[in-house]
Amino acid sequence: MEKRALLALALSFAVFMVFLFFGEKLKKPSAPETPAAKSAAKPETSPAPPVEARPAAPARPAAARPPAARPAKEVVVETPLFRAVFTELGGRLKSFQLKKYWQALPTTPVTRFQLGPVDFEVERYLDPEKNGAVPKELVRAGKSQDLPLSLRWEGKNLAVPALLPYQASQPQLTLKPGESATLHLTCVSPEGLTFTKSFTFRSDSYSFDLAVKVANRTRQPLEGHLDLDLTANYAEEESSRYNFLGFHASINHRLEEIKTHSLKELKTFTGKIDWAGLDEGYFLTAMVPLAAPKTLLTLKEIPPGSMVATLRSPLEALAPGQEAQLSYALYFGPKDLNDLKPLNLGLERSVDFGWFDLLGKPLLYVLKFFDRYTHNYGWAIIILTFLIRLVFFYPNHKSYASMKAMQKLQPRVAELRQKYKDDRETMNKELMGLYRTFKVNPLGGCLPMVLQLPVFIALYNVLGYAIELRHAPFISTLPFTDIVWLSDLSAKDPLLITPLIMGATMFVQQKMTPSPGDPTQAKMMMFLPLIFTFLFLNFASGLVLYWLVNNVLSIIQQHYTNKYLT
Repeated sequence: MEKRALLALALSFAVFMVFLFFGEKLKKPSAPETPAAKSAAKPETSPAPPVEARPAAPARPAAARPPAARPAKEVVVETPLFRAVFTELGGRLKSFQLKKYWQALPTTPVTRFQLGPVDFEVERYLDPEKNGAVPKELVRAGKSQDLPLSLRWEGKNLAVPALLPYQASQPQLTLKPGESATLHLTCVSPEGLTFTKSFTFRSDSYSFDLAVKVANRTRQPLEGHLDLDLTANYAEEESSRYNFLGFHASINHRLEEIKTHSLKELKTFTGKIDWAGLDEGYFLTAMVPLAAPKTLLTLKEIPPGSMVATLRSPLEALAPGQEAQLSYALYFGPKDLNDLKPLNLGLERSVDFGWFDLLGKPLLYVLKFFDRYTHNYGWAIIILTFLIRLVFFYPNHKSYASMKAMQKLQPRVAELRQKYKDDRETMNKELMGLYRTFKVNPLGGCLPMVLQLPVFIALYNVLGYAIELRHAPFISTLPFTDIVWLSDLSAKDPLLITPLIMGATMFVQQKMTPSPGDPTQAKMMMFLPLIFTFLFLNFASGLVLYWLVNNVLSIIQQHYTNKYLT
């Protein structure tokens, strides 16, 4: 192969690896705040959002007394999709379990071998239904015991903390299919400021509404801001290249991402807050301010891995006897486009497959289409791989044919290089003339690979980040055993079988590829299968399966081209 062709191939490989390993780091970070932005973030100088303010009961001559102290109770909300637990202490969310997703697949270990980055584990498979697999939990309190959906009032002449006792309108709430219902939580501060949280749930959605009513029962006008907190504790979560942990938001229609363990101080966002969420890769907890364009958003991190996102809604001149109401949409659930898109809240933008997202989402839809018929995402990946190979059959054929033609010209190329080794300009002219005579493009073997690179990268992101592959089995156990194998296409192959076979197919493919004339270059190219095998040991098994099947189909096509079409 011509050196320039090899150079193009090496550059293509380098670009591919940059996308795979450094793409996340190359994303443009959030712009640092300017002094003007920080000044605008102060609640004392921010104009009030348009909130509903209306006269209520006449101002009372004395501050209303809060309810008598009593133990905080827990209120359970059951729907076909989730089980939520609220505590009356602060009216916060204590637990949110997703009934259709497991925290982890139940297995029992047999043995484990680890040597550096190579982790080889043998486990026995247990049936989730029979062995009490725990539903996925979205609420985990950190060391500071912060829980989501706490509410605080901070003003010039009054501050109301979050951990006041609330009283629930009912002890539990159970929704059957097609139903909706509302839970009210009411709190009265010692000064007489009344808060009412009204949560409205629907049986068929992971989204629910929150209406907050603030009633001034004090003797003085109040001015300040209402803070709604969303918290997440990532300390016990395993971070990997397929599992983003941190803050995710849309502000002024621009996506913002901040990974956990990277925030050193309080960060304030101004502008239109479309939505703000805390993301753990496959699942999202998010809050959407409704009809409040002046709402501010702050983010802080509490070591060792807890994040607190706060929507700050300024309220001005709330006179005695007046009420104000703020509305939010909340989402606690999977990052599944089928669940996010119908909400019309813009949350589907949290499903982001990188720079080639425009290709990634159609590939995901095709993958889901095949799964509807195969009921197995492993077979869906195989069918999609075959379809992609079919689409790129002709470019790949031209690539193989070009490499074969270049191999036949290698003796003449070597002669010209030796003859004009001291006259590079003449050598290049002679080489170009040789290529024109035999109608060979020295880059013809690499250009088709470059054309396919965006598809490969988009599919890489889909197979690594799509929740559809989380705990999706292909071949759950080794045949005739109960040893866990490909029971989760979003996790690595625990037995390392598929990456090793994939490396072997790359070696066969490399042997079938016309070798370059330079022996040193040929030896370097033979190292590629070893490098790829090492890299793929810890990749998601769905991605390895795609690459393995793609290599097998490539070997078949290359054999056909070499034998019949050249």
